[in-house]
Amino acid sequence: MVTGEGPLTGGFGNLGAVVRVGDTIRRPPRQSTLAVRALLLHLEDYGFDGAPRYLGTDEQGREVLTFVDGDVPIPPYPHWAMADGVLDSLGELLRRFHEAVARFDPAAVPGWELDWADPLGGATICHNDVFPENVVFRDGRAVALIDFDMAAPGRPFWDLAVATQEWMPLHAPDARPDHSFPLDALARFGRLAHAYGIDAAEAVELVDIVFAEREQAIGNIRREVELGDPVWTERWLAGEEEARAAIDDAWLADHREALVAAIT
Repeated sequence: MVTGEGPLTGGFGNLGAVVRVGDTIRRPPRQSTLAVRALLLHLEDYGFDGAPRYLGTDEQGREVLTFVDGDVPIPPYPHWAMADGVLDSLGELLRRFHEAVARFDPAAVPGWELDWADPLGGATICHNDVFPENVVFRDGRAVALIDFDMAAPGRPFWDLAVATQEWMPLHAPDARPDHSFPLDALARFGRLAHAYGIDAAEAVELVDIVFAEREQAIGNIRREVELGDPVWTERWLAGEEEARAAIDDAWLADHREALVAAIT
């Protein structure tokens, strides 16, 4: 058993503030703390096994959550995490999560983090941060979602749109710094959609949401850079992310119909 405090790798929003203590995770309070607490307690009551359990707060006022044991891929993403078969369990996990929150009333709890959420809102909850760094694997299967700080009301397809950015990835083939090996993004898009349970009649809706999520995410990043956020500024400017974003946008626009066809 781990006995001391140790910062967790992966992600960059909390700048090392999330730590592991034994079999627990300690997280500093945020705007969304009370809302996420209610969500995690609902998931536990429902019997959903793909999320941490809320255990209370410690003497420093930090949230205490169970540590979800397993493997979490961080950039550059390893081959095992991007195997095509992984998308089957990822789609199934997202579907089970959305089924688990279908009876949760997000309007009954204040404080959701809305900056990165579906601007149209919704009657259910999305995770909103389904990047590889926030998915736990065991034996090559996606078994749990972690880091619910950005969870908020939205349409379920919004989570799929977020996931496609890095899991496919929906970037131009020559502009994938976190993927060191070739991936057929279009075929993978269709596989994830089918694993989730999307049919041909829903294909255009999903693709439209992919484009909407992409536009919102890039807009948010630009706003954070303008406000001087050190993390985003370093990634955006030093990494020439602005130029890469334009390349990705052009690639996506050229492949819009192909994304629909990958499902239908």
